[in-house]
This record gives sequence, structure tokens and C-alpha cells, in this order.
Amino acid sequence: MVRPKVHDEALRRRLLERAGAMLSAGGPAALSLRTLAHDCGTSTTAVYSLFGGKPALLNAVLEEALLRFTAHLAVVPGDDPVADLVRLGAAYRLGALADPHLFDAMFTGELQPVGAQAALGRLRELVERAVEDKALRPDLDPATAAVTLWATVHGWVSLQRRGLLPDDPAPRLEEALHTVLDGWRAPVTI
Repeated sequence: MVRPKVHDEALRRRLLERAGAMLSAGGPAALSLRTLAHDCGTSTTAVYSLFGGKPALLNAVLEEALLRFTAHLAVVPGDDPVADLVRLGAAYRLGALADPHLFDAMFTGELQPVGAQAALGRLRELVERAVEDKALRPDLDPATAAVTLWATVHGWVSLQRRGLLPDDPAPRLEEALHTVLDGWRAPVTI
């Protein structure tokens, strides 16, 4: 006779969601397996059975956060590399707002470098493409531009999540990104 599965995927998802919220609220030190299990209506045995312990749970939360976030960043390049950068900024914002506790977990404490790498890698690729396509100045440093764009979008998201932006912030973010990018436009030759 096959033994029924006690700890299913639904429980695993609930544990990941709650663990992400706990990480977001207080960092890795705030993640208590006992509290997590209690909050999800299960036992610590379930947490150990599904994840093997706290380090593996932290890795699973980070993997889930990165998976969800990078899915938002999968902007398919079009004909206009500058428009692609604006679309990527909008996608970053949507990814942050879709899973705010997982987004926060990616940028908390020792997990921060992984979140930063996910954000900056894609930005830098698209900036490099824009420079190669002569849409942005040839002397523009892609690393500096990527950090500047990231700071703009990440700061925007932080302000929006705290209710410190005017109504309808999405088009205003696009306008802000166009303003930054316009300063880096390649000169038009006649």
C-alpha cells in the first residue's frame, strides 16, 4: 500500500510565502521555524521534511523570489533599445509589486547581492545593446548607467510602496526613465 503524502506542494508554497514575509519583516534572524510552522498550521517536522532545515528553506525562498522576479524581467528586445530599457524598468516595478515580501527578501542582509545581480545583469545587457546600436552615447559606461537606472526604478518602487508618490505612478516612472535616458542619447548627426 502506498503511503499518502502528508506534506504536499500546497503546504510547501504556504511555507515559502510565509517565510518570505518573515524575511521581509526582519531578515534571516527573524525566521523561526517553530513560528513559521505554527503560522502555517503545521509542525516543524513538515518544514524539515520539505526543506531539510533553515539554510535550505532560506535558499528555497531566495530561489522562488529570483524565479518570480526574473520572470518579470524577461523583456523581449524590440526595435528600439531605449524603449526596451523603459519597458524593463516598468517590468521591474511590476515584479516588485507582484510579490513585495519576496522582493524584500532578495534585498535583505546577506541575500542582497543576489537580488542586485538579478536586477543589474539584465539592465546592463540592454544598456550595452543600446550603446552598440548607437541609441545611447558611445562613451557611456554600461555599468554606471545600469546602476543609475536601477537606483531610479528601485527608489521609485520603494517610494510607491510607502505611499509617497502621486496617483498613477506607472506613466510617471516611464517619464522619469525617458528623462534619464534622454540625457544619454547619442548625438544626432546630419
